[in-house]
Amino acid sequence: MADEELTLGIYVQSYHRYNKILTQDLLERCTYVVRASEADLYRKAGVENVWAAPDEEVNNAIRTYWWIVDHAPEDIVFIADDDIEDVMYRLDDTTRLNKDKDTIMAEIERIAQMMVDLNVGYACIDATGIPYGYDGEFAFKGTSGSLKWVYKKVLKARPDEKCKYNYDLDLVLQELLHNRIILKPRYIICKDYQDVNAGGDSSKLRQDQIDSIENMKRKWGKYFKYNYKNNKPQINVPR
Repeated sequence: MADEELTLGIYVQSYHRYNKILTQDLLERCTYVVRASEADLYRKAGVENVWAAPDEEVNNAIRTYWWIVDHAPEDIVFIADDDIEDVMYRLDDTTRLNKDKDTIMAEIERIAQMMVDLNVGYACIDATGIPYGYDGEFAFKGTSGSLKWVYKKVLKARPDEKCKYNYDLDLVLQELLHNRIILKPRYIICKDYQDVNAGGDSSKLRQDQIDSIENMKRKWGKYFKYNYKNNKPQINVPR
């Protein structure tokens, strides 16, 4: 990075998936942030770097994410989900990187450097990787996917427990409100493995999800919509 004093931390947030270690295989270096009660299980499963957080402080996805942001010592924090099988380029079509760690790390560092150059607090990939959804290399609003970057000194968003099952979308809207911009590298997407029986907030009740969505709608009004038929959110911020 241009400014040698700036540091970049690479983290994976994980819960109850020590028997399915995926994301570590894509990254040259990373630290898994897990509940202290499961730390030894992750180590035995082959995770090289484990950061054990107090169970009561990281007992859901939003708290884990913000715990990393608040406690990581680096200037820029990159956080990945734990269920990523591979990273892909998306242009006219999609091209898997086949777990090419050098290329994946180079892209992570590239986006971090762009955040510094542009003074942007938050960056993320798309939540879905459908080819026809691609209309440009970068965007500056939209939903948030499984790779996220935070430039801590610029970020203004803060956690809102009422929106916990949509915390990443709430984060995007907060940043658009306060900083007027986020950075979305749309040419990068992920192939994710979804385990509906373990990990993250997979045990959440449908009513809890609905309550979180309705709280988002009350908080953000016309700028946030949700289609219950296909379970897709929409961020509608004119620029």
